[in-house]
Amino acid sequence: MTRVIACIDASPCVNATAEAAAWVAQKTGRELILLQVLDYRPASYHLGEISGVIGFESNAMLLKELAELDEKQYELAQKYSDDLLKYISKLVRNRFSIEPKIIQRRGDFLEQCFDELQQQDIVVVGKIGENAAENDKPVGSNVEGLIRGAKSTVLTVGEKFVPPASYLFAYEYSPVCQNMVKRIEHSDLLRGLTCHLVYVGDQNGILDYAIGHLQAAGIDVKPEYIYGDVAETLLQYQDQHHTGLMVMGAFSHSKLHQFFLGSTTLTIFKESEVPMLVLR
Repeated sequence: MTRVIACIDASPCVNATAEAAAWVAQKTGRELILLQVLDYRPASYHLGEISGVIGFESNAMLLKELAELDEKQYELAQKYSDDLLKYISKLVRNRFSIEPKIIQRRGDFLEQCFDELQQQDIVVVGKIGENAAENDKPVGSNVEGLIRGAKSTVLTVGEKFVPPASYLFAYEYSPVCQNMVKRIEHSDLLRGLTCHLVYVGDQNGILDYAIGHLQAAGIDVKPEYIYGDVAETLLQYQDQHHTGLMVMGAFSHSKLHQFFLGSTTLTIFKESEVPMLVLR
């Protein structure tokens, strides 16, 4: 069965992440999974760094005390995870009448996600993780790592989620975008939404291929040629036309590749208030 997986943590985005994942599940008929990874380092993690400067007897005493502390920390972390998942499950049931499946894992967030995710999954993640929120960072490092490394489609959301009525599809003439056109044609998630088909550049007629295919699939398409910096112009267009979702592709080697994997990503994540769907 196809799945939508919501990455649940104690970040400011957790409610929006759950709501977005439930919306995806409801719209596409996918199974909803709440994935929570207990990702923390035990108190004894750094003991090896100091063992060479303290006596063996002191080291043994510390090891015993830290082991006890580790056990207590894990118990508290597990209880916190259980309570958080119960809260999110109740939210999803009450607002969307969906009974989610719960998966709990322990270890590194990215490693556990990559191990769990399947190619056909849609994974939903808040753009600010709990550690980024604590450190007042605009984008969580795990989010960028997930976008770069996941084989599945990724949907990133901020602190609020509103179901979109339209989306901005940033297009270029490349095999990646041509494949995305086919993906959009058959996407149950994007079905019924207006497509703002935007090209940033100076090559006239480059949208003809995409327009023809999308319109033939019955999609309402609004094509637009714009010029300027990729991130800046896309953000301006999104704001002016109130598109509720940005749709991008991965693994391109042009300026959109630089937009997506380069430093401009921070600009989009910081300034855009709408979710971003990254198609594979």
